[in-house]
Parts: sequence; C-alpha cells; structure tokens
Amino acid sequence: MGAPIFYREVPLPVAFAMDHKPLIRWRLGDVSSADPPRTVLAGMQTCANCHSFSSDGRTLAMDIDFASDKGAYAIATVAPTVEIGRPEMMSWGEYQRGDGESTFGFLSTISPDGRHVVSTVKETIFLKFMSDPYCSQLFFPTRGVRVSYERSSSRFQALSGADSPDLVQTNPAFSPDGRWLLFARARAPEIPRHGSVIEPDVISAIAPGFIDGKRKICFDLFRIPFNGGKGGVPERVLGAADNGRSNFFARYSPDGRWIVFCQATSMMLNRPDSTLFIVPSEGGVARRLTCNAPGRMNSWHSFSPNGRWLVYASKATGPLTQLWLTHIDAMGQDTIPVQLEGWVDLDRAANLPEFVNLSPGALRQITVAPEIRDSTPSLPRRPN
Repeated sequence: MGAPIFYREVPLPVAFAMDHKPLIRWRLGDVSSADPPRTVLAGMQTCANCHSFSSDGRTLAMDIDFASDKGAYAIATVAPTVEIGRPEMMSWGEYQRGDGESTFGFLSTISPDGRHVVSTVKETIFLKFMSDPYCSQLFFPTRGVRVSYERSSSRFQALSGADSPDLVQTNPAFSPDGRWLLFARARAPEIPRHGSVIEPDVISAIAPGFIDGKRKICFDLFRIPFNGGKGGVPERVLGAADNGRSNFFARYSPDGRWIVFCQATSMMLNRPDSTLFIVPSEGGVARRLTCNAPGRMNSWHSFSPNGRWLVYASKATGPLTQLWLTHIDAMGQDTIPVQLEGWVDLDRAANLPEFVNLSPGALRQITVAPEIRDSTPSLPRRPN
C-alpha cells in the first residue's frame, strides 16, 4: 500500500452517535502490519468530523466545533503526537462575519501543499435523522459558495466560478498538482429557510418527497482553475454531469489521470444507492467500478499515494459500514474488492477513510486541548 489509512469509527444510527460523541474514535491502520489499527483520538465531547491531509502527510486539517463556534476548524502539524489547541484553530465564521449570514464550513479540504484550505460557506444544510441504520440521515447542502483560506496571511477569498448565490457549490477536491479544484454543483432548491436554518416542520414536510424520490436534487461535477484561491471559469466534467443523476464526492488519482466519484439518483452523502464510477480527469465516458456492492452505499473513497489502491466504505455486509480495498491499474481497471476484516468493532461503522502519506510511527496519537475537547456548542448541532 505504501501508506496507512486514517478513518473514523462511529456507532449507528447517526442521531445516537451525535448524542454519544465520546464513543466516536479516529483510528490509523496499516494493511502491511499484523497489529490492529491504533486508536489515535477518542473521547471528544464536541462534534468533530471531516478531515484531510496535505499530500506529503505533514499537515492535518479537521472540523472541530469549539464552544459556540460551529465554524471552528483545526489545522495542525503532523508528528507522533499531534497537538490541537487554540493556536491550531481558525474559523470559517470569520468570512464576511458582518453580513448577518452564519457559516459553519462544510466538507472542507486542505490543498496538496498545505498552504490553503477550501470550504463551502454561507451554507444551509438539510438534515433529517432516521432510525434505519442502512440510511440514518438525509444530509445535503441546499445552498453554499466556495471560499479559500490562505494560511500564511489568514486571508479568505471567494473562489470565482464557484461563488454564485443561486447555486449550491460544495464537496471540493484538489488535483494532485493543486492547479484544479473539483466540486459538485446544483441549482439551489426552493426550500423555505430562516437564515441558514431550515425549520424542523419544513424538513418534516419535505423529507418524504426526497425519501420516495418524488423530489430530487441532482449535483453535477465541475472544475475550476484554483489560481491561488482566485478561481476561474467553471467547466463541466464530461461523464459526471448532465446525466440525470447526482454526482458527488470526486477524488483525483495521484497521477492526475482519473477521477473516481459517487453517483446516486438524488442528493449526496450516505445514499443507499451510491455507486463508484471512474472517468478520465479531462472528462469522457464514465465507467462503473467492478468493486461496487449494488444498492449497498459505496462511498468515502481515497487513493493510496502510489495510485495503485482505492479504499472505500460500503454496507456490502450489512448496515454497519466496513472498509474495502480494490486495486486500480494504469488503465483505471479495478479488481474484486477485499474487506479489511477486523478493522471495525462489531458495534461500530467506519467512514471517512483516507490514505495518509506517512511512515510507520509518524502518527501515534492526537491530543486536543481540554477546553476544545470538552466544549459544548450552544448552537443547533451540525450533521456529524
């Protein structure tokens, strides 16, 4: 593999996990080792979720709510013990704070060189918890624009080509050289909201339509030149747009030749029919990967640094999501998958797996300052 896998282990359904956050664990596993994956972070009282690493494995970025700030975000140097305290924290809420629109920061990701972070801001999230462990939440943005944060100057900048208030622009992914930024885009649906919040009675009234398929929101994949955070003219990714389906969670292969993305009938994230497709990075004919378990939510994928392997999460064996590996050759052909057995406890599900360019022992634990770890956000809770 050439690299270990960093992932999160959670109990289901999601509503239970949100109310029992200390049970959530972040683990690091090495496929080449007989040792079980190491738990590197646990016991968080506050919400922590989406994470990413720079391509050299030297920088970790992660959503971590801090007290009343739902836009809080941690950027830390990777070492055997990663330390996250106030100096490592920034906030997406600082972007245009005076305009009266709140910001959480959604599906953020760090650039390959670690100099920038990109996120969806000024967002509104549709969230409906459900008891079915096969699909325990409806969770997708209904509006949002893309913003870049430059670490050295602490400067925020809207990304031209991905900043229209009439569209939902989310789910970023950098090309390996950092020149291009992929994202998912859809027209903002007409759903009543109060500021950035969709009221519970509105969600209850609308959710059945999304569940039975009578109401849809379909995302297309676009790319823009990153241009140091300035953005540029958006281009559709041929084969992952205008196909009557929802296309999301795109990831480049390390050589830049391929894009693997998820496709579903509607919405994004945790979709029961989510299926992995591969398409040339310049666009073309998309092809369904062999490794998919039909109708079993195949998603949250990541390429190994050498580009030969893809790890992903799937409910192929039941409602508790497991991690799987497939081999990818130079022509983008994949193999029958192999389950990473023993990597997930029997009462947990795994998600957000990411290959990290680290040597053995380079990351052994993540420590979060008690004032951050034990903080209790006072705003309405965000999807985990």
